[in-house]
Amino acid sequence: MNNLQITNQKMLRKLFWISWIAYFISYIGRLNYAASMIEIGQSEGYTTIQLGAVVTALFITYGIGQLISGIIGDYCSPRILVGMGLIGCSLCNALMFVSNSYWQLIIIWGLNGFALSLIWPPMVKLFSKHMSKDYLHKSCFNIQTSVALGTFATYVLCSSLLIVWNWRTIFIVTALFLMGAAGAWNKVIREIEIYADQNGEVEEVPDIREEKKEIEKINEKASFLKLSVKSGLMIILIAVLIMGFLKDGIMTWVPQYITDTFGANSYFSIFLTAFLPLVNLSGIYIIKYINSKNNGDDLKTTALFYGVSTVSLLLLVLVGRNSMYLSVFFFAVVTSCMLGINTILVSILPTYFIKYNKTSFVAGLTNCVTYLGSALCGYGLGALVEGFGWNVTSIVLVGICILGIVAAILARPLWQKFKQ
Repeated sequence: MNNLQITNQKMLRKLFWISWIAYFISYIGRLNYAASMIEIGQSEGYTTIQLGAVVTALFITYGIGQLISGIIGDYCSPRILVGMGLIGCSLCNALMFVSNSYWQLIIIWGLNGFALSLIWPPMVKLFSKHMSKDYLHKSCFNIQTSVALGTFATYVLCSSLLIVWNWRTIFIVTALFLMGAAGAWNKVIREIEIYADQNGEVEEVPDIREEKKEIEKINEKASFLKLSVKSGLMIILIAVLIMGFLKDGIMTWVPQYITDTFGANSYFSIFLTAFLPLVNLSGIYIIKYINSKNNGDDLKTTALFYGVSTVSLLLLVLVGRNSMYLSVFFFAVVTSCMLGINTILVSILPTYFIKYNKTSFVAGLTNCVTYLGSALCGYGLGALVEGFGWNVTSIVLVGICILGIVAAILARPLWQKFKQ
């Protein structure tokens, strides 16, 4: 497999920033329902479980779509796939604006999940194809800032629009942003592709004869399943599942927690939640620093961050109800840790499979499992809260964090050996 590596710094920056912008805006198109969920429930009379089911619909279809996108992403044009994802997300948001029933919300938001699933795996493939290893890892870390800032922008946008207009306005505004991003993406990536064809340095990744020898030594020539077992990926996916449950689940339900526990109005709850992703930015760079101090021991760092999250959730159970702002701080610690773990397990980990031509597939697989966790949390947390209240729910979250520590520790020896 030949990659056309770009060495021109201007073109590399252009590739990174158009990807950052596209991913940033796609996050608004993904999270705007969750951000405005309280207001939709109050306006339309939906229950907590009903509201959570719409979120779950997106997470399920997004997760399934990640597998499909991961498979076709290794063989189809990343420019076209990402463009289709942005346009599809734009159309779904426009349909939310005109929807007039609960079941329409579920169907439209489920379709939105499929559209969004076309974005990340092809983007990782594009990075792997045109960037050196060092620049690739740097970009995979830095693009995660688009997740935090995109989340922040979503909650600020939603809380601001809800003060002036109704919840439907949020979706039509988002649709316009997404359509603009799709046009910009197609234009800039086409320019980069032309430059790479004319000036890219051919890098053979890897030499097939040498790779066959390498694969035969560890008996992984014929089966990706065997490769997954040998690398510890099968166990790592448990840690990924838990990360998805906590990362997106907590962000989805924090406004509801604030409203239920402290009686805050929906606008203020949404606005206060907007500050979580700003704190989350620290998680990306703290985990990068700690991982470098751990000599790139990805799963040791992951276990450490799950440990910090466990302590934070325990403190939430013990003293969180004493202060709204203290509760938000404890949630912010957890979501920061989860975004850091996401950077390692979803952004960095798939790049180690490039020599097997499985980068896009593994990126799709890890993202799929992430959003399977999110789907479980979207509905499951709503049901737990409605049935048992927030105190019991918080205790359950502590137990889930502990499972994340165990999974990371068990997979660590296999993954360290695989990376060598």
